Amino acid sequence: MTRARIALLAGVSALAAAVLVPAALACPKGYSYAGLVSPTKANGVAATISMLDTPSVAGRSSHVAGWVGVGGPGLGPHRQDEWLQVGLATFGDSNEGRLYYELARPGRSPEYVELAAGIVPGVRVRVAVMELQFARDAWIVVSPAGISGPFYLPRSHDAWEPVATAESYAETRQCNRYAYRFGGLQLADDDGSWGTMRRAETLQDPGWRLRRHGASSFSATGA
Repeated sequence: MTRARIALLAGVSALAAAVLVPAALACPKGYSYAGLVSPTKANGVAATISMLDTPSVAGRSSHVAGWVGVGGPGLGPHRQDEWLQVGLATFGDSNEGRLYYELARPGRSPEYVELAAGIVPGVRVRVAVMELQFARDAWIVVSPAGISGPFYLPRSHDAWEPVATAESYAETRQCNRYAYRFGGLQLADDDGSWGTMRRAETLQDPGWRLRRHGASSFSATGA
């Protein structure tokens, strides 16, 4: 093979790498999501969440998570932050899964509470957030660790469309790698009964792959 041909092939290879590799290695900084959003308001949301593989998180303050919850930034009274979520998270200082809930109340900083650690891929964890049937605006977290709450979330009754989603936060442009599965998605009605979340809107930011597995199950992977 001539030196000129070798140089040509090397150039082609470099061009291919420039086109294909950055998409896998360079990711947007900040938050991104892939999941499902209920098209209707509900009084609770539940799912069975598992990690399909061990996450790889770039940066000590970066994280990935899979969670169900209600509320969100600016969705509380006077457009204040208000939410409640529960799920699995992994941070940059360790690749283990952690069961947690996060609570944001108007006028306060969000509270992250770890309920368990050492969760490995394949372990399925059933979690839920729900409003108490006879206590308007009072919510609880249900998980294998027990019941947490109740938490008072003002003006939250019949206010929010529940979410089930995977989440990535990257402090750099180096990609986080993760894969979550959600199954048995359910919503709670005013009377306290639960039903399958059959209809949902898709939430999918660039860099995520979302795959539906029937009416009440999906997987979300990134990088």
